[in-house]
Amino acid sequence: MKPVNNKAKALAAIISSFLMTCSTFAFAAQECNGTTVTTDESSFEISESEPGFVIHSSTGLAWARCVVGQQWNDDDGTCDGLAVRLTWQDALKLSNTYELEQRTDWRVPNIKELASIVERNCVTPAVNATIFPNTPSGEFWSSSPKMTGDSGRKVWAVLFSTGGLDSYKTDQDFYVRMVRYAEQH
Repeated sequence: MKPVNNKAKALAAIISSFLMTCSTFAFAAQECNGTTVTTDESSFEISESEPGFVIHSSTGLAWARCVVGQQWNDDDGTCDGLAVRLTWQDALKLSNTYELEQRTDWRVPNIKELASIVERNCVTPAVNATIFPNTPSGEFWSSSPKMTGDSGRKVWAVLFSTGGLDSYKTDQDFYVRMVRYAEQH
């Protein structure tokens, strides 16, 4: 057996420290200001037979409860797995084949739709964690390009760490939460 050299030990310590820092940042405990919420649970309908998505009554949209890469766990009532970060183009391509609860008409939301689920009184993440559990605190793509005179193509995204909006170049990797139009009953 070869002895581990000091450079390898130092590199392992740096990587370990980096991973702990990143995981602490990405999954820090949600902080909310007060007891009032702006995305009240009563405005979301959850079907017992299809708990992987919710219908937002004020917009008529059906939202995937889990981020792309995660799966709904009925037993624990949460999203399991690692959320995947995609470029904007890859997110749009994925929406063409995305399937959830036997539905295939999912798409990347526009910026107004995505902003409608931001919980304004909470950060890290700025979302109703009961409705959308285990949401990472990071940027989420919208389908809305930024209309600008800049030479580079930019698209609007929601920063679910704070609930803010900003535009980014399309080659960056961000999270995606799919949406669809809900059926009318």
